[in-house]
Amino acid sequence: MEYQRIIEKLQLEPHPEGGYYRQLYGNDDSGKKEISTIYYMLTGNDMSAFHRLHGVTEIWYYHSGEPLNIYVIDTDGKLMVHNLSPGGEMKVVILPEQWFAAEIPSKEDYCLVGCAVAPAFSFENFELADKDSLIRQFPQYSELIGRMC
Repeated sequence: MEYQRIIEKLQLEPHPEGGYYRQLYGNDDSGKKEISTIYYMLTGNDMSAFHRLHGVTEIWYYHSGEPLNIYVIDTDGKLMVHNLSPGGEMKVVILPEQWFAAEIPSKEDYCLVGCAVAPAFSFENFELADKDSLIRQFPQYSELIGRMC
């Protein structure tokens, strides 16, 4: 499969929230960086579960593969669905405190993106959503949240 070749070539490893990744630039022994970047790949039924970042902005850039849906719930509770693909958007900016998740709607093959976080990503700024709590906050999106948590 094509995605297996890409995983090997780019030396991707399993990501804690789903999919595969490799850090390209970011935190190291010299201290906190202003920006961090990763390759990130989802395959088939993989998903990036709903999560948010505190105090940092994340930008996703489409590289190759199937179209990718990114679901963003902004701080006012508005749902936006972005489609990263050659025929859709090539990048999506996710602001601090916005809940977001991603999946390949076709459930086929793979999607490879790049993600940049500024200031640099830290698990201290990362919050994985609690499904029940998020549904209580946004009951109008309960089906989507239930599927993506």
